[in-house]
Amino acid sequence: MENSKTSLSELIRLERPNWQHQSQNASSAANAVTTLKQVHEIVNGSAKLLSLDLEFYCDGQSQMPGTTRLVQIAGRVYGQDDAFNYYVFSSKMTPKDQLSLLKRLDLRYSEAERLTVASVLKKVLRFIDRVQPDYLVSWDNRLDLSVLNQEANRLQLAETSRSWTRIQPLDLEKIISSDVFEKSSSISLARMCDLLQLQHPKPHLADHDVLMIDKILQFYALDLNKILH
Repeated sequence: MENSKTSLSELIRLERPNWQHQSQNASSAANAVTTLKQVHEIVNGSAKLLSLDLEFYCDGQSQMPGTTRLVQIAGRVYGQDDAFNYYVFSSKMTPKDQLSLLKRLDLRYSEAERLTVASVLKKVLRFIDRVQPDYLVSWDNRLDLSVLNQEANRLQLAETSRSWTRIQPLDLEKIISSDVFEKSSSISLARMCDLLQLQHPKPHLADHDVLMIDKILQFYALDLNKILH
């Protein structure tokens, strides 16, 4: 179903010029970030940060590896209203998941069929190419990037076509866990929002999660020493 509306050949033909353009503009020249002090410096500098979050579903073969699938992907440029939010609808979903998504998006089945992985990734790649971010910010990116690359593998997209792999990653959860909690444990996004007294009424929706990541970045952009003294 995922190639029913946007064929692989069409996807490559439409997007390859943008992918080549992206590779020639090395946003990967940004330095790796490992401390909150560096986060503070970056968010107060000229770098462009793109927060990214994914949500998932299981395609009914939970006993098999690689069955975690993309259902929602959202991104937001730090400090701006420039954002995207896309859903994927698939025949691999259980009827219950399909019905839930149809109700959430208020779409007919025939309309939802257009929300393929291929069409969604095409839009995401266009956004990345236009924005040219220096950092790809996430909250614990292990599963997100793994599933994103699995979906790209299913579409047979070449490694060089995956522009998200050429952006310097900034895993905010990993940095906070290391810098604040001394690597003793990870911390959920919901728990972090509680600690900072941020209202997060819709957790586990990608568009709301990237908004919370944006607010956490805003907090670490503050000069806390100056505020406290």
